[in-house]
Amino acid sequence: MGKSIVRLLQEAEADLAPVSVRRGKYETVDGYVVDVGDDWVVIAATSQVVYLDGWEVVRVCDISGVRIASRKARRYSDRAIAGLGTPVSKPAGLHVVGKGRKSVLRDVLNSAPVVTVHSEKKHPATVWVGHVLGFRGKRFALQFIDANGVWETGDRRFTLSEITRVTIGGRYNDALERFGEPRPE
Repeated sequence: MGKSIVRLLQEAEADLAPVSVRRGKYETVDGYVVDVGDDWVVIAATSQVVYLDGWEVVRVCDISGVRIASRKARRYSDRAIAGLGTPVSKPAGLHVVGKGRKSVLRDVLNSAPVVTVHSEKKHPATVWVGHVLGFRGKRFALQFIDANGVWETGDRRFTLSEITRVTIGGRYNDALERFGEPRPE
């Protein structure tokens, strides 16, 4: 049977090699592994191979395969990433190693003013973008911002266990945060 998923992710992190991470019936996430824990992995996402575009934090249990780019295949992406001046890095202050699943998820959700939340098992075709208002036990509240940069006044509550992926940073989230209307308190 091949290498374990976690070992492949750790190898990709150590080699700073581009990866394509297959997530079962969900989509593939492309980028660079920047942190690997027992339950979650942080991937510096890439757009069109050469642009870093935020981070995807995904559950390890949803990963069905990892393809690590060969040295030959990564020459171009390595030059482009280096030439565009943005080094591959992990989000400041976010660590998934040695922390419990729910602790990591709370840290991830609190790591940026705007996050994208995925609950793919319950709502496979829907994502929610917004600001985490707070936690109550195993639940948290998210205030939404729509694609026009308008904040909703209400919130939606999620359980931590239903979250399969969180996007932090990236051009879309950053644009909503920067150019959207001020968030109502």
